Amino acid sequence: MITIIKIGRDDSNDISINEPRVSRNHAVITKLDDESFEVKDLGSTNGSFVNGQRISQQIIKEGDKLEIAGCIVNWFEAFSNTRATEQGGVIQEKPFAKIRKTISVGSSIENDIVLSDNFVSAHHAKISLLKNGSYYIEDMGSSNSTFVNGHKIMKKNFAKTDIVRIANADLPDNWFQQKSLQRHFFKENKKRLLISLCLLIIASGSCLCYYNRCGWFQYDCILSPQEIYMANKNCIVHIVHSYYYSIETNGITYYVGKNKVFKGTEANTSMDDLFPYNSVSGIGCFIDREGNILTSFFVANPWLNESEQKKMFAEVKESRTIPKLNFNVDKIICGRTVALSFLPNGQVNNPQNYIAVTADIECGLNNNGPFTIQSVKKSLPPDATVVNYSYDTASKDAMHKTRSYYYSVYQHLKENAVFKDSFYMAKDNININKLNTAPINNSLQVLPEGSAILNDRGELVGIAQQQQHIFLHRFFTQLKK
Repeated sequence: MITIIKIGRDDSNDISINEPRVSRNHAVITKLDDESFEVKDLGSTNGSFVNGQRISQQIIKEGDKLEIAGCIVNWFEAFSNTRATEQGGVIQEKPFAKIRKTISVGSSIENDIVLSDNFVSAHHAKISLLKNGSYYIEDMGSSNSTFVNGHKIMKKNFAKTDIVRIANADLPDNWFQQKSLQRHFFKENKKRLLISLCLLIIASGSCLCYYNRCGWFQYDCILSPQEIYMANKNCIVHIVHSYYYSIETNGITYYVGKNKVFKGTEANTSMDDLFPYNSVSGIGCFIDREGNILTSFFVANPWLNESEQKKMFAEVKESRTIPKLNFNVDKIICGRTVALSFLPNGQVNNPQNYIAVTADIECGLNNNGPFTIQSVKKSLPPDATVVNYSYDTASKDAMHKTRSYYYSVYQHLKENAVFKDSFYMAKDNININKLNTAPINNSLQVLPEGSAILNDRGELVGIAQQQQHIFLHRFFTQLKK
């Protein structure tokens, strides 16, 4: 009786060794008719050893020490628990690895190997090349059987050095060189190679596009100061806002302005005899083609400036034009616009060149972020452009963080002078995505209200308001309306 024991890491083996150095199908032991045993290494990486000597195939006996990749195997006792299949002494094994290619052997000319022997069946056997490089032979129900090393088999794993007989005929010496058994790497892996090539082309193309995104697509470019100025100069406007204060107290609304004769501050229930209380100026930038302008909250609603409120209140109290005025008594302070307009960059400071805008009036400081006003023409002036602020709000790092920031400023605008802004650059190590506000770099001059703050890609990341960075990620939804 012949018994087979398979050894390896795979669970399908008779002796399964869960050790990384052991191959999935490492070795096989065959019990021969003469009660001896034969161990064969199946081309493992880390080898099989008998009594300390590495072997490929060797006869062993009870008491011989068998090591598989450094693991001692109690092989002799394992035969009592073998899972090998036997049919009347005929060896029948499953292939130790996946079958790659198969050839046929027989006396018919239809076979890959033709044996002209009267005892060889027309379709006698087939031989397969396995994925691990070894071979597998299967008898196809022949009349005179198939033998490996003298043992009758139905199905068996074997090596090129084994003696294989087909009935009374030996296999040709070069049987393993049959063209149908040869491995053709490119042909066998054509699909995988094509997929790998496509992935390589896509990956290479993606890398090239990423590293050339600025030159090829003008995307994510690091710009020079001159390029930043040229890209954004025509989105900047000069804003002028003249206004009255209004104070509602004890059910009466008073308007605060300047006396037309004496120029002093006073309150009146009518604006007819008053000049505007004050006029403020600042900067804004176009954020869309419908003429919407982003600017400081205190340019659009200057009467909410706390320090100016206190100054105005003291002047009104001194004028005694509101009886029994008390700063701590319930009251509503708001404002009334006289004129709110902007001058596009490059235009002469002349009243006829100013364009009127509309703005929502706020009477309470509920939101001191950036504010939008809109040109009454609801369009951009000639040659005007829109600032770039299209960043990804879904990302936790929505805005590109840089260390160089550019601030739009302008010199005092004289009458009939051309409005021309310029940009200051300053180094700031600030996290524009995590902070809502941050102090303006103290190396800069006092910035005009509403000054645009750009990163070194030319993208708008905030505005200046009361000498603070006001970052836009918090107000992005408001800007997109």
